[in-house]
Amino acid sequence: MGFAGKVIDLDGENVEPVAVWWASLGDVRPEHAGLLDAVERGRRERYLRDADRDRFTLGVAITRIAVGRARGLSPERVAIDRACSDCGKPHGRPVIEGGPHVSVSHSGDRVAVAVSPYGPLGVDVEEAGRATETIAGHLLAPAEKADAAAAGMSHGALLAYWTRKEAALKATGDGLREALTRLHMSPPAEAPRLVAWDGRPDLPGRMAMYTLDPGPGYGACLALLDHPLDVPRVERPASELFGSLNPPADRP
Repeated sequence: MGFAGKVIDLDGENVEPVAVWWASLGDVRPEHAGLLDAVERGRRERYLRDADRDRFTLGVAITRIAVGRARGLSPERVAIDRACSDCGKPHGRPVIEGGPHVSVSHSGDRVAVAVSPYGPLGVDVEEAGRATETIAGHLLAPAEKADAAAAGMSHGALLAYWTRKEAALKATGDGLREALTRLHMSPPAEAPRLVAWDGRPDLPGRMAMYTLDPGPGYGACLALLDHPLDVPRVERPASELFGSLNPPADRP
């Protein structure tokens, strides 16, 4: 089973990578909307702006195509469960029964879909212009405020903290139910790392984090929960998935 045929040889063994697929709004095609189910089409139509509809459409289309190729299914046969754990409505994080694990994020012109066969994960991308000092109060833990002040409280520092925390919250499934200030991340100048999570001392040892490359004007982070050590990761343009929407023949 390989994501779009991508399998990495690591020390003589074929190892499945964690894949992050990147798209821009210009990548959306009319046929992508045809991959949405009835509930997703209803949600899409409730968005007032074309850009919001396109971001949602791309997230669904990339998820179905990437998972379908991994499992040998046509995209239309990939069922995505978004039932909220609190209210049951279809606005929760995407879950694929039987795997793989997926996470979706979008901001501005960027859409990211991360796929892993190993365990839960979270991806977050944010447009740099949104990381202003007004978010610092509900974003930074006390120790982070001191680190950010020492570094000059730059927009880049806030962006790093923001994307790291959002990725971690997606990986655990907590989402915005958990206060961002309960998470303590490594300083922005260092590699991303969960230093502490108030009340949950087991999580730092279970989570690996990586800075992603979304392109100029954006910041992004990937969080992997309970994954094998040093699992390979790839970042690829989603256009590689869009070359043809004709999937491989369904396997029994």
